[in-house]
Amino acid sequence: MKYYPIDESLARRAKDMNSFYDYQEGSATAAYRQEVDKAVQLAEAQKRKVAPMYHEKIDRLLDTYARKLAENTNKQNAVACRVPSILIAGGSNFPVRKKEKQNRAADANMAEWREIQGLLDKIRGTGMGGISADDPEALQKLEAKLESHERLQDQMKAVNAYFRKHKTLEGCPGLDAVEIEKLKASMARDWRAEPRPYPSFRLTNNNAVIRQTKQRIAELSARAEAGYEGWSFDGGAVEANQAANRLQITFDEKPDAGTRAALKGAGFRWAPSAGVWQRQLNDNAFRAAKGLEFLRPLSVEPQEGAEPVPEAETGWRFYIIADLKTWADNAGDRSPLERFSSFEEAKARFDELRSLDYNSETVEPAPDGRPPARLPLGLESAGGLSAMDVLHVRQGKNYLVTDFTQTEQTRNNPAVSKILSRVSKEIGFDLVQPAGQPPTPFEEWDNPYFSSGTPGSIAARYYDFLHECYPLPKEEKSRNEQVMEVVRFLQQDGKRGANQMTLAVAAMASAAEGVSEGAKTKTDALIKELALFKGSGKEKARQKGQRGKSPER
Repeated sequence: MKYYPIDESLARRAKDMNSFYDYQEGSATAAYRQEVDKAVQLAEAQKRKVAPMYHEKIDRLLDTYARKLAENTNKQNAVACRVPSILIAGGSNFPVRKKEKQNRAADANMAEWREIQGLLDKIRGTGMGGISADDPEALQKLEAKLESHERLQDQMKAVNAYFRKHKTLEGCPGLDAVEIEKLKASMARDWRAEPRPYPSFRLTNNNAVIRQTKQRIAELSARAEAGYEGWSFDGGAVEANQAANRLQITFDEKPDAGTRAALKGAGFRWAPSAGVWQRQLNDNAFRAAKGLEFLRPLSVEPQEGAEPVPEAETGWRFYIIADLKTWADNAGDRSPLERFSSFEEAKARFDELRSLDYNSETVEPAPDGRPPARLPLGLESAGGLSAMDVLHVRQGKNYLVTDFTQTEQTRNNPAVSKILSRVSKEIGFDLVQPAGQPPTPFEEWDNPYFSSGTPGSIAARYYDFLHECYPLPKEEKSRNEQVMEVVRFLQQDGKRGANQMTLAVAAMASAAEGVSEGAKTKTDALIKELALFKGSGKEKARQKGQRGKSPER
């Protein structure tokens, strides 16, 4: 391990200017080396936990820590030398302004020291996180991960077999005394009648990791052979930058605010260093780019031998991909894109795939923290220039995809609203994740986009209706609280509560004088939503139970 020099003369002056005690020669260097030695111990411990391929990175982080800590220590002593302590210099003619500048410099130096300490956290995390497809050593790391988990699987099986035969762990090959005691303690806490050293779920989960790792290795190997081609559009070009692993968009002139917002909504981000808008190079990126009208290719020719795409009466057709994860991971044998001209055809295929086990299996979360999307249902414009997913099945739950809210073209399109309303009624959504928010139960979501007859949609329209009749607070927090109060009322009282609200809305609308055309439209929309609401059925059981306990009966 290399130590970096500490300026002893600077450390001595700093001590003399701020303390009555004499400086002990070499104490600054000794203190610095003590901190570096602690970092060395941390790095060596981390190396024992991870594969050898990570050792070089740990060494680099350790060297950076030692170098920056030495620079920070010397800078700290230099700042301390600028102005003596008032205890040393006395209060007469003390340079107050200089002292204030010195204090600000010391605060900045302390902030830098905290950042340097963050390198220790990076050392602790090296080799412990996920493996990005951008990593040039991704294949090597995945192979090491696979080897480690396969070795663990063999060990767990062998230990279980030994225990099954001998009814004890004493003398089990590959286990030391400490590991034996840990397994005994784990078995003692197990609720099962005949516990095993390694429960079946441990082997099942580890086997799932092995299977997923093998799949990723195959996908990344195939990805190296995949070719992507860009295209030109009116005012710029789309380029597949294989070296940077990015799909990059270049404009001849700076795009306007609306275009920039649409790019961000499609997952592209501005990269000042490259002067382009970009996102990771994969099929999802191409789908997102081709879904933006302003990126339409200058000339589009049908591929030779391609099957004709069915046309839909509404101007939109449907598509399904059996397993979207094969696209997200750039699998070599990915699920095909299936197109349908009618909702009935798409729903029949969706129902056929929805019951398959892979849609509900527990897997590692995606980078956004959610379970990965498996079975999607999507919409595509008749011309093929716009496409968007509307439903993702994630670990057994139907997620509404809010991509349709990103552009005015789809957000205010009556045909899209009608389709979404039908999907809501005939297939159903469990959760929704609006941009920048955590997943929310669909029935509680403030849904201003399409008719769904859910408590959240009714509550939002009820609030807007009331605002036409009476002045209500406009603050977002107050609005959300009142909307949620109506949601809870409908969840508790069900269809009976919805009927009461319908009567109240009709009475208020009749009593209001000079109602605007917009207010009438909101009233009609609210009454339609209330008519769609069916309730959960739980409120009937609750009411019946209350009547059964009535003392009069």
